[in-house]
Amino acid sequence: MRTATRSNFAVLLVFLTICMTFISFHLYQSSKSRQQTTQIISTATAAEQKTFRLLPTTLKNEKYTDKVITVPITTIEDKSTNSENIFVKYASDEHLRSLLHQQSNSHGQVIATIIGGDSYSLFAWDWYERMLEISNETNNCHCFVIAMDEIAVILSLKRNIPVYYSTFSFDRQMQWINTIEARQHSLYRVGHAKFDTSARIVRLGYSIMLSEMDVFWSKNPLDYLKEPFDAYDLQISHHYGAHPRVNIGLFFVRPTNASILFFSHVAEFWVRYGKGGYLSDQRVLDALLNNYDRLDKTYLKAMKPMPPSSFNWTTHDFGNHFSHMMTDGSAFILFNQAAKAGRRSKKFHGGIKAKFFTITVENVNMSINYRNLLIRSLLILQHTELKNRTFIFPAFSSNLTTIPITYQLDIKKFLLYWTEEQIRLPDFLLLETSRAIPITTLPYLSKKTYEDVDGILNLTLDSIPLDLVAPSAQFEVHVRDSLLWCSPPIQGGAWCIHHPRDFGATMEILFACRGDPYPPCANKTEKNEQFRERPYEKN
Repeated sequence: MRTATRSNFAVLLVFLTICMTFISFHLYQSSKSRQQTTQIISTATAAEQKTFRLLPTTLKNEKYTDKVITVPITTIEDKSTNSENIFVKYASDEHLRSLLHQQSNSHGQVIATIIGGDSYSLFAWDWYERMLEISNETNNCHCFVIAMDEIAVILSLKRNIPVYYSTFSFDRQMQWINTIEARQHSLYRVGHAKFDTSARIVRLGYSIMLSEMDVFWSKNPLDYLKEPFDAYDLQISHHYGAHPRVNIGLFFVRPTNASILFFSHVAEFWVRYGKGGYLSDQRVLDALLNNYDRLDKTYLKAMKPMPPSSFNWTTHDFGNHFSHMMTDGSAFILFNQAAKAGRRSKKFHGGIKAKFFTITVENVNMSINYRNLLIRSLLILQHTELKNRTFIFPAFSSNLTTIPITYQLDIKKFLLYWTEEQIRLPDFLLLETSRAIPITTLPYLSKKTYEDVDGILNLTLDSIPLDLVAPSAQFEVHVRDSLLWCSPPIQGGAWCIHHPRDFGATMEILFACRGDPYPPCANKTEKNEQFRERPYEKN
């Protein structure tokens, strides 16, 4: 009995010894792991402190003087982030100076327009082509675009259009966080692009002709400045009796001491007050020019007293060689009206030897799946066998007046992928300038380029194979993502849109009129304000 008890006790003692040894070993490993972790954290902290160390740097104060000053920098941005952010480059004064040097004419003058979002940005190529057509030089229009957002920068770069990015600091942009603020932000960027960019350009010693996207020129505007040229700091268009405000859609600024002070003040006013009050950039400039809107209490709050003779400005007609077309904010409506009026670029209309291709689809009830396969094949043909031809999108309708393609397909999404430089919408065939282009109907034959066929090549529907091999896997992704149909063709439909509109309403609609008797506040209707051809315009 006693022997058995001693044996059990010995076994229990051995078991406890083993457990204590295991626990001790585990505690030792945990302690060692904590020491290693502490060492790693200490090393990382030291590295971080080394990265964000205090260093002095020299900055050039370009706003008022060329004096070099030393500024203490408390933090240093991560170099990888700064170098990889291409938008920072295109928003810099260094890039703007380089752009002005490359694009300005012998008198230091440039023409610029403002684009933003994924609607107006789609048509920047047409503005650029028109400026090249009226330029006094073959390969330089002395022009560039001012982008208001990253989309506009990307679309400009893809089309090799010179671009400057008018933006705000990241911290300032992060302050706009809700729907109302976002709408204000859209308006805010328009005024900022006009005033801040103009101020920067004159400070750098150059002249700027700012011409908005709805201004269509027939001749070079720089050839029609009011004389004597050096008598005016600012030349700006007006409304020809419609109302006494200046027309901010077109103005020319010279680099003088007075213009630098004035536009720096306007830019500062807009930054401080432009966002919160739904202000119109046109009314702000008009008020600060001491014109009609000078008595509005909104602007009187921050009017900066300036000597009457310090800034010499005048209204000007610029030879009446332009058409200023009105729009409700939709770039598609604006440029559709411009196409009907023959105001678009020669490249849009096809030039002397136009080369297009299309197909005629008589089956308006064609299934969505079959439509997608057909459009896919036609896009593949354009990028492989018919590279020199512009694709006219099929109508899928017997009457484009009652069932336009915009009722069927999200055209904005489609053109973001395939660009209007390479695509024409079906109503292109209805334009007066297009009706004179010869149409040749032929079946599609593999490996044939049809270079000997000028005008519009109308391929027969039955000859288009639906199993063509795409140029790349990414091409297939683009086809899939770009073809967003709303419905089969129906009469009396609505615009096919799968996403919110950007810059959807004009400044005139959003700002408060406060009893203003002049247009656009008086009789503010789409009928009165859209696409009104001005009586002074020359054909």
